Amino acid sequence: MFGLTKQHLIGFLIALIYWPYSLTFRYKLHVPSNYNVNENKLFAFWHQDDLVYIPFFKYSRYIIMVSLSKDGRMLAAALKFFGYEIISGSSSRGGISALIQAIKKVRQGSNFAMAVDGPRGPIFKVKEGIILMSQKTRKPIYPARAFPHKFYTFNKAWNKPRLPYPFSKIDIVFGEPGFYDQAKLEEVLNSLKIPA
Repeated sequence: MFGLTKQHLIGFLIALIYWPYSLTFRYKLHVPSNYNVNENKLFAFWHQDDLVYIPFFKYSRYIIMVSLSKDGRMLAAALKFFGYEIISGSSSRGGISALIQAIKKVRQGSNFAMAVDGPRGPIFKVKEGIILMSQKTRKPIYPARAFPHKFYTFNKAWNKPRLPYPFSKIDIVFGEPGFYDQAKLEEVLNSLKIPA
């Protein structure tokens, strides 16, 4: 009747639970000296860090590309609850039209976030989507990693997502913004660590 599916309902309920849970997280941001607060960003990260970033960047004018699968519909419903704008598509289905939509949005001033090893891996291997976005929009890529101090890892999932425990400290570390190719972006993401 209202166009809702089982996946939408599950995603909404998950978000309803995760919102108050995530309010206990304590974030610390580490940025390079040339981090531009006012620039709209292409934010590149690993799928493993999804659960850590969702509450941190809520209502920040971020567009996220989500797959058209059942899991994607569930994730989209949860992300909308946190204020993200969703574009449906992935490298395996609907990717070109989704990429064109995202390019237009970034040119209009929106931020864009992408788990660059998705939608099905392999883990920690950069796909070309974010590189094309950077080339077409002429916007630098901001690579980042999230490091929760205490967390549970879902080891059976291909992307090994990490769920911070309540009241966990979380460091978010940004690398140098730049115009990367796939190999260099992968190298930078894998080299990011909490500053000493």
